[in-house]
Amino acid sequence: MEGIIYFTKTEKEERGSRLHHMVGEKLLETGLMREYGKDLKYEPRGTGEHGKPFFTLSPDIHYNISHSGVYVMCAFAGIPVGLDVQKHEKKVNYELLLRRTVPQGMIREILDADNIEKAFYTQWVLREAFIKWTGEGLSRDMRTIPMDQGDYQLLDLEEGYSAAIWSGHPLIIRMEYVDITI
Repeated sequence: MEGIIYFTKTEKEERGSRLHHMVGEKLLETGLMREYGKDLKYEPRGTGEHGKPFFTLSPDIHYNISHSGVYVMCAFAGIPVGLDVQKHEKKVNYELLLRRTVPQGMIREILDADNIEKAFYTQWVLREAFIKWTGEGLSRDMRTIPMDQGDYQLLDLEEGYSAAIWSGHPLIIRMEYVDITI
């Protein structure tokens, strides 16, 4: 089964602004037209119990949007997907965050890794992608995520970023850069 990720890079990071949201909507609009021949303005959306959006009239088209730093990404597939991208922040209390995100037995393994930053963010994006895939969002304790359920892939981005996609079955991922101007 194939999945596609449309992505772009903004000129600068826009923390807390609506820019990333608007760019994500443009990626959704672009991908929906290119992949499915559908116009976003005619595709009503609903949300699941914990807020995961879906197309009410096109239930076979699944999507998920993520953004961090300069990256904005939108994944599409014929099955539910979860996508997460994270910019590596330099001032992170890894031990404190790990206590909230991974099982107790994994904390020392990550803190002792040759590259703590990469090990931490790998776990972070995998767990975020999982809860976005299932639609549970932050209602799920990230420490309880079963890493053997479904299928995930780490995505190759530039240094200082981590990204992952999670789905119920293996996906062949195609990534397509789109130049978005707002």
